[in-house]
Amino acid sequence: MSSTQSPLPPVRRVVTGHNSAGKSTVLMDKVQPARFYTPESVAPLYDLHYTSEFPAEIDTEISKGKWVDEIEEHPTIASDIGSTFRCWDMCPGDVSPLHRTVTLDYVIVAKGSVTLELEEGQRIILNEGDTVVQRGTMHTWRNETTEWARVYFVMLGAKPVEIDGRALAEEFRKAE
Repeated sequence: MSSTQSPLPPVRRVVTGHNSAGKSTVLMDKVQPARFYTPESVAPLYDLHYTSEFPAEIDTEISKGKWVDEIEEHPTIASDIGSTFRCWDMCPGDVSPLHRTVTLDYVIVAKGSVTLELEEGQRIILNEGDTVVQRGTMHTWRNETTEWARVYFVMLGAKPVEIDGRALAEEFRKAE
């Protein structure tokens, strides 16, 4: 894994909403702070939006008198009944754990190239502009190039896949 910080520009987050007259307004416009899975990680992760329910409550600035940004307090990797929007800058050599979330994920490779590897070894190389519809499968992400990659994820809570009456739950394993 690379020992340098991401050369990619920070992620700007703009959130819109409504004023008390029902007119469109900007609630937030800022560079989103990066977070890291481990203290030694150099690959930033940007949480961009999180909802804890579906349909999402999109009028808290009116109904509660202030905008509630669920990103600040969400305790899980992905919302099991709402949505999660995030961005991950993968450094050269970076590998995610082998994992499954109980979500329907829409994935867009915005920069670079990454490899999606499924649990039985099937590998799909994805390049800039490629997309994936990930349907609760066990997988890992790999950056096998010498360049940084940026990948966006929209994760929607889903019903678990059932095989012979057994639900496939969220699971994380060490990548090999």
